[in-house]
Amino acid sequence: MKSPHRLVFCLTGLALASSPLLAQDLKFGLQGTIAYPTSDLGDKGLLDNSLGYGLGAHMVIGFSGGHAIVPRLDYIYFEKTSPTRKVQTLQLGADYNYYFSKQVNKGCFVGAGAGFGLAKFDMNLPGMSDDDTPNTFYGSVSAGYMFTPNMGAELRYTYAKYEPELFGAKPDITAPTLNATFIYRF
Repeated sequence: MKSPHRLVFCLTGLALASSPLLAQDLKFGLQGTIAYPTSDLGDKGLLDNSLGYGLGAHMVIGFSGGHAIVPRLDYIYFEKTSPTRKVQTLQLGADYNYYFSKQVNKGCFVGAGAGFGLAKFDMNLPGMSDDDTPNTFYGSVSAGYMFTPNMGAELRYTYAKYEPELFGAKPDITAPTLNATFIYRF
């Protein structure tokens, strides 16, 4: 691992570790996601715009004035058959959310985030197969609505660029996804 990555992880860890000390509200949650791949990831040669499905977990660290930090873990699975192509992503990051009601977990919110993503590309073509597990940083923007303090919905756009080595080539695969997510917090 290169030293800039270590610095980013250390600073992120320090920020997330110190946030609960100032927080006024702390909740944990789960999310279920339907993901639509766009750009290279959704291309006819890869996933042919096949929907992906995912699960995740998060923690909401709420502050006064409707501000929140949301560390999160997201897993999404895409599969296209004939021939079989599978892409799995695991993303660990944090979002900043702002609630227009000035109260965390109440009403409409917008957010932006960043993190680190791992992917597994699995290609089974007639007479040959290959797989690779590249990783990269990702960015995201989101908008959502909390119907109650425990249930809500979110539209989230994430952008990542992976470079898997498949069949001797190392293509750049831009992997933005548009995600519709159901949120449950406890």
